[in-house]
Formats: sequence, structure tokens, C-alpha cells
Amino acid sequence: MKNCLYVFVFVLILNMMGCSTSRIVLLDSGKSTNAIIVKTDQGELTLNEPNTFTELASARAIPTKPKTISPEMMEEEYGALINSTPKPPIKFLLYFETDKTILTTQSKQLLTEIKAAVKERIPCEVNVIGHSDRMGSKEYNVDLSLQRARFINAWLVEQKLGIANIIVESYGEEAPLIPTADGIPEPKNRRVEILIR
Repeated sequence: MKNCLYVFVFVLILNMMGCSTSRIVLLDSGKSTNAIIVKTDQGELTLNEPNTFTELASARAIPTKPKTISPEMMEEEYGALINSTPKPPIKFLLYFETDKTILTTQSKQLLTEIKAAVKERIPCEVNVIGHSDRMGSKEYNVDLSLQRARFINAWLVEQKLGIANIIVESYGEEAPLIPTADGIPEPKNRRVEILIR
């Protein structure tokens, strides 16, 4: 699973010889729909082209016309800052065999990727949320989905990754990916969601 979100905008306060200037930069996210509106009492400006910026002499100043910054200049001036920003949250879905806490073969293959995602975000918080399909009673499914979440929690702890906090939850059959009637087996609902942030 690839990262879908990254820091698109950052503000750099430059202090030079007693003056302070704010620079607002729209980073290249790889998507074409990103934009930022810079608004002050004196005017408004939209940045909607990647690697463009505007500057403000004060909170009440008119934003300057957009200027382009080359990727090389971006790296030289802001590379260390950009690289030091936290990685964006990432979500994984792990699926389970019917009525069990045994991962499907495909889901087992994601475990290495999950470990790498955690390591990239240390220190991080991880939410582990168990789910079930609608086979069995509601009470049974809450318990089963909790067992699945605890299974993944135990695996994460066993990896000794240095996670700051793990939150374990169980939704049972209440939040299906694929809505079904009672008694209908649905493999995509037998899952644990892992959110790493």
C-alpha cells in the first residue's frame, strides 16, 4: 500500500536583519488537485501550481505574485526540513479466515510492509480495529473481532518495534466494508484495520 498523503504546504518564517517574511510554498504532491488560498486583510492569492510560492511581509500585507522554485532549489533550501517532517498516516487491511484468528495467505504477505511502515514512523501510535462478517450473533462477532485485533496487537508487540501506543478496538459486524444480511459470509468484512500515525 502506498502513501496517499504528504505534506503539500509548509510555511517558512525567514528572519533577516530584523525583518520577518513568511514564505508559503505549495509542494509537488504528485496530484493535480492541490491548492492553497493565502488570504490577508489586503488581498487573496491562490497557489495551485506545484513548487510555487508567495511571500508576505506581514500578516496584513498583500501576497506577492506566485513564483516558481526549481526542484534543485527546493532541495537545497528546504530539503532537510521536508525530510524531517513526519510520514503521513498509513492504513492496512488484514483479512482472516472464516470464524478464525488466522490471517489469509495474502494478508500474511503484508506483515513485512506493515513492519517497515511502523519503523518509518517511530515513534508512532497504531490503531488496531477488529471486524467480522455477519455469521453468528452480534455478541459472538464482537468477541471474534476483538480476538482478531488482539492477535495483531500481540504480533506488533512481539516485533519490538518501539511503538509509542497501540489502541485495540472491536466493532464486530457493525462497520462492514460490504453490507450484507445476517448469516451471509463476506471475506472482506473479516478483517483488522491497522492505522499507523
